[in-house]
Formats: sequence, structure tokens, C-alpha cells
Amino acid sequence: MAVKFTNDVTLSKSGFLFDHASGQTYTLNPTGQFIFRLLEQGEESERVLPQIVAEFNVSESTARKDLDDFLRQLHELGITE
Repeated sequence: MAVKFTNDVTLSKSGFLFDHASGQTYTLNPTGQFIFRLLEQGEESERVLPQIVAEFNVSESTARKDLDDFLRQLHELGITE
């Protein structure tokens, strides 16, 4: 399933995520930056999981937890639907 962003958001090269609607800025760790960039490019969340495993050399369960936590946080912040 593709993630739909509710607001215009921009990720800087240094990892700051700026929500243009609210004016809020969030700091993303390298994993969050990686996930966000894939989602921003339209990658479906299910296809992000194996890419996290490969990029960060982690288990699928660790990658699933990181992805689920990140998606939940984006939703709770009102950045995604």
C-alpha cells in the first residue's frame, strides 16, 4: 500500500523533516530518512521492508519494527493518512 502524505513535507539533506502546513520540524535518524525517501518516491510500504534489510543489514523482524514504528509516528503527527 502506498503511503499518502496529508501535508507538503520536505526532507533536508541533514535529516530535518519540515511540515509546511504546521511549521513543525522533525529530526529523522538515518533509517527514518531512508524510509521517508522511499515513501516520498511512491514506493509501497510493503516493498520498503526488504530494502531496509539490505541497506542496514538487519533482520526482517528488526526492519518490520522500525518500519511500523516510523509509519505509526508519521500518522500520529498528522503527516500521513
